[in-house]
Amino acid sequence: MHAMEDEIDLREYIAVLIRHWRMIAGLALIAAVTAASVSFFILQPQYEAKALVAVTQPRYVMRFDERFETVNNIQPAYKAYPTLATSDELLQQLLEGMDPPLPPEKASLQRLRGMLSASSGSDPSIVILTARSSDPAEAARVVNAWAELFVRRANEIYGESSEQLAFFEAQLAQADADLKAAEEALIAFQARNEAAILQAQLNSKKQSQSEYLSAQRAIVRIIQDAQSLREQLSARPAGEQVSLGDDLTTLFLEIQAFNTRTATPIQLQVAGSESLSGKTVGEVRAFLDDLVRTLENKSAEIQKDLDALKPEILSLQRSLQEVNTEKERLSRAKEVARETYMALARKVEEARIAAQDTTGEVRLASTAAVPERPVSPRKLLNTLVAGVLGLMVGIFGAFVVEYFSEPLPVATPRASESEARGRLEQTVAEVASPGE
Repeated sequence: MHAMEDEIDLREYIAVLIRHWRMIAGLALIAAVTAASVSFFILQPQYEAKALVAVTQPRYVMRFDERFETVNNIQPAYKAYPTLATSDELLQQLLEGMDPPLPPEKASLQRLRGMLSASSGSDPSIVILTARSSDPAEAARVVNAWAELFVRRANEIYGESSEQLAFFEAQLAQADADLKAAEEALIAFQARNEAAILQAQLNSKKQSQSEYLSAQRAIVRIIQDAQSLREQLSARPAGEQVSLGDDLTTLFLEIQAFNTRTATPIQLQVAGSESLSGKTVGEVRAFLDDLVRTLENKSAEIQKDLDALKPEILSLQRSLQEVNTEKERLSRAKEVARETYMALARKVEEARIAAQDTTGEVRLASTAAVPERPVSPRKLLNTLVAGVLGLMVGIFGAFVVEYFSEPLPVATPRASESEARGRLEQTVAEVASPGE
């Protein structure tokens, strides 16, 4: 119910400002005059010159060999360029390379760093280099020299350089020496290469082995035929004369036994039905038994020859494989050396052509002209800001003076509107006639 009775009357504070208006205005005027005097007569004008450097993408990629991958398609390190531009080494080179040199009071790395600044534009591919100086011609000269030096340094780091060319040329010379050594090693090997001789010996041994196996298979078949004929004759009397067919079969088995390595079969043509030999069944059976024993002995001899032939074949195969393996190793080393040499030769040629391209990916987009108007001090702005600050100090000082001279009235219950108007009129009258 009594919330509105404790409100502070702002008219009391307005009265304080009116009573001390001379002090407030005086402080604002003094601050403004001081700032104008410093800006117009003490501070030296500062001129600012700007040069623009553009980081471009390559329009083409030179690549003579697919095995050397060019990484220019990677996003450039835009954020690194302003830092590189203000590095100590680059600024020291700029300081030493200025012609004519900077004045003695500016010829230090710290002073030069205070003059220069580097930043990225709205497009990060644009680097803005700025130089500030009291001499406009000096600002333009310094920033243009700085921009040219920065472009050269950035292209050396991020582009093809003479150091890379020298590196690849050294690698090419080493690859050439390796290729010659591999070729000489292969030539020396061919002078003692016995692969053809070993292959001929191995083929001969394998041919002999094949003939032995063929003869052994033929003997087995003859033995089987002889035993079959023997079983047929065993059922007949021993004194009976053999028939013409049995006699021919016996003769044919005998011929096969003595010609086990003959590739062409022997054909017999016999007329008549009489026996060729006139042998009895018992004599033929005895002959077949002797033939089987003879063939079994011959098969055993062939098996011995096969057993003796096996280690010789294995030894020849081992020797031949060793020779072929050494040849493959030397040929592979020579081929790798040749491919390495050809790849480096193409890369060296590529690096030579790229090194002759003086434009690079970092280019000077715009040089700085001599500035005509200073960028600082801003005289009117400084005067206005100082006046506003002085006004604020004066207002604060008025309340401080009023506080220590007469305490501010304590908030009382709200008076009537007529009483408040009367006090305000009395205060205005006192301000208007201070001498009375």
